[in-house]
This record gives sequence, C-alpha cells and structure tokens, in this order.
Amino acid sequence: MAEYLLNMKQIVKQFPGTLALDHVDFNLKSGEVMALIGENGAGKSTLMNVLMGILQPDSGEIILNGEKVENKSPYEALQKKIGMVPQELNLVPDLSIAENIFLGLHQKKGHRINWNQTVEKAKEMMEKLEVEIDPGIRTAEVSAAYQQLVSIARTLVFGSNIIILDEPTASLTLNETEHLFRNVKKLREEGKAIIIITHHLDEVQQISDRVTIMRDGKLVKVCDTKDITIDEMIYHMANQKVEKNQRVERKHSDEIFLEVKNFSRGKEFKDISFEVKKGEIYGVAGLVGAGRTELFSCIYGLTHKEAGQVFLEGKEVEIHSPASAIRLGIGLVPEERRKQGMFPVLSVCENIMMLNYEKVKKNGKINFSKAKETADYHIQALRIKTPSGQTLIKNLSGGNQQKVILGRWMEKNVKLLILDEPTRGIDVRAKSEIYKLVREMADIGITIIVISSEMDELLTIADRIMIMNAGKLKGIVSPDEDMAREDLLKVALN
Repeated sequence: MAEYLLNMKQIVKQFPGTLALDHVDFNLKSGEVMALIGENGAGKSTLMNVLMGILQPDSGEIILNGEKVENKSPYEALQKKIGMVPQELNLVPDLSIAENIFLGLHQKKGHRINWNQTVEKAKEMMEKLEVEIDPGIRTAEVSAAYQQLVSIARTLVFGSNIIILDEPTASLTLNETEHLFRNVKKLREEGKAIIIITHHLDEVQQISDRVTIMRDGKLVKVCDTKDITIDEMIYHMANQKVEKNQRVERKHSDEIFLEVKNFSRGKEFKDISFEVKKGEIYGVAGLVGAGRTELFSCIYGLTHKEAGQVFLEGKEVEIHSPASAIRLGIGLVPEERRKQGMFPVLSVCENIMMLNYEKVKKNGKINFSKAKETADYHIQALRIKTPSGQTLIKNLSGGNQQKVILGRWMEKNVKLLILDEPTRGIDVRAKSEIYKLVREMADIGITIIVISSEMDELLTIADRIMIMNAGKLKGIVSPDEDMAREDLLKVALN
C-alpha cells in the first residue's frame, strides 16, 4: 500500500505574467488533517484547483492510491472521491437542502426521483454531521454554517475520501467553528483525509496534524503541526518577521458627520441610534446574525427602513438607493466582495475606474489613456500587486482585490466609507496593509465604519466600537490596550 493517499509531484501552472505554481510537491495521508497555508497569492487555491480539475497543470503529475490520474473537471475529481467545499459556496439557494445534497445523485424509483427516500437520506447525512434540520427547507433560509455542512454532506454522498475545505470558518461564529471542527475530527477518525486552507493560524494549531506552507508559488515547508509555532508559520509565509498589529491611538475631529436615529426594519434591527465623528474609525461588533450588515445595507439604501432618520453633517437625508448614497458621498465595500464588490471579468483598471469614468471624459468620450493614468496612480499608491492594470481582477489575491475596491472609492472622493468584513480571507501581512490604508483614509478626514466578526481586529483598528446582538444596540465602548475580545462579548450578551 502506498505511503500517501495523494501525491502531487512537481506541479507547474503559469498564467500570463505569473508563475502561480513552481514545481510544487504536495502529499496527503489517509486519516489526517493537513493545513495548507500561505499569504494571498502564494498558490494554495491554484494547487487545489489543479487537484479538482478546475485548472489543468502545465506539467507535473498526480498520484492517487499509487496510480497516476488526470482530472479534467471537478466531476472527474468527484468520481475519484475528491471533494471540495469552496470559500464561495456553490449551492443552489432556491433548492432544498436535500436537493442540494443529492444534486445529480437523486434517489430513484424506476425512472422517477423518489423524493421521500431523497429527503430521508439527506436527513441521515445531516444527522451524521450533528445537525437537526428539516432537509426540505430552502438552502437560502439557513445560516452560512449550515450551508457549509450541506456542502460537506454533498461531498460525503459522493463517497469522498479527500475533502478540501477552503477558508471554512470565515463566516462562522465561535460555536459554529467548534461544531465544524468536531465533524472534521470525526471524519478524520473514519479515515478521511482533510485539507484545510485557512488564514487563522490558531485554528491550524487546533485542528491540523501537519502543515504545508507555500510562498510565491513554491513549497517552502512541510512539518508536523506540533513542531512549529504561529510566529514560525508567519515567518515562513512572509520570508521575514511580521510585526503583530498594534493598536494606534488616533485623534480625529469632534464634528459629528453621521447621525442615525431610531432606525428599525422588521426583525432585522430595532430602534438603533448612534453618531459617528468626521475622520473616526467606528467599529461595529457582534456575533453572526446580530443585524450589523442589515443595518448598514439599509442606511446605504440597499433595503428600505420602516422607521428612523439619517443625518449627514447635520442635515437630514433620505437614501432610497445605493445611487443616492453615492451622490451623498457614501461608499460601501460589501462582505461578499467577489459577488458584490467587484467585476471579476474586468481588469484592475476598469474596476478602479468604475463609477469614475465621468472624471476622464472629454467631449462625451472616455479618455482611456487618462483612465489608465488614474488607475496606475492608485495601483502604486496602494501597493497593489498586479502584473499590470490590464490584468483581470479575478486573477489577483484577496488582499489585492480589496485594495482595488478601496482605490475605486478613494478616486470617487467619498466622505463616508462602510467596510463590511474588510479582511475576510486575507493573510496576516495583507491585513496589516489594509489597516494602514484605513488609518490613512481616516487621517485625511474620511469617516470609516468597519463591520467585523473579528473582535481582535476591531480592538486594533477602531476608535470606538458599537456592539450589536439580535438586532439591538447593546453598547458603545472606547477600546484601549487592556480591553480583550471577552469584554466585547460580555457587552453583546448582556
């Protein structure tokens, strides 16, 4: 029997202007959890996309159970018992949980789908993952945590022996993360091999048996998790020592820029009042489902309030749509940046200039050389790593995609910028760069609102933190060096 269940040898993958995988070796044993880590752009997702048949390698080979295999598509990978739960879940929201689990594999009676058996089998699968839920309900109606477990159940239906989890805890609460990890351990005990791609290095120590570290498309280290510290992981990922993010005490204006009074919308949030000062970094904390995103989506005009008022610089305003918010100088970087914040099939230049082409028009025509010049300025100023402004934004790392979106709003000269989970799926060094950019924007007078599930992030970057739970405002605190995430949780749960 082969020592390794999976052996990827000397994998090479090149994109225009980028060597994404440079002769990478990767191996995996049955019954182990392997953490695959590295900075954004290190090649982790590209390597897994090669394994899944989403991308074809330029050279190299994949050995599975001692035999050479080629995966030309994700379906072929699934047939070989390799399943993936991507960061952006690929479920069909309007279908039921049972339909999503058995999509393409429905239980049949003759030529007809046996719906009773399909639902019963789906229920068994979910119970195996310690989830009590009606498999007949629409997938869109359940939380991100449940959707993730539905995706895992789907890979298990295919009999996957290798399961890839890409940033599995990005949208989960602490309790949901613990639940997921219990299932991961259970699958490991059953002999499944699990690959976890994550930027949460504390989770690497908590759940993995071994660690594979990548940098700039190369394999730099493989070792047992017990033999490496978090600081050593960061060093190998960055090839240099990365200083821990420190809280910076800031000064800002006492002038109130945004005031919200008695804001309510159905069950999402009720009677919320707060004020934010000009140039302030105002954090918004709360557990998943607290109503934070819903509140600021409503303020931005994506949904409509049932009651309440918004004042900008002392004047009451009515915001009925994102277009009216933008006209008032308000920008939003949404939580789902890939789906809602960027145009993946357009270039970096086009993504920066979207909303800004009016500035470079002459006689009614866009001056494209001026547009390129403007975009190149932001690429340099924000230190965006890209082969050129013409590179498609989808080919950039998560941290660099986020910088492009920030560049768009900076060029728009917004007065208020709402950032929803600005560093989700972003590595340690890229986080530091985003924090620096946020502080620089606030220092020139832009009012910043940061919504984040990462309490430590808010304690590092925010001047004040508003804490929500179950659609209600529970308190507003001014953090200091001694405040910890537990202090915020106490306020949320009070």
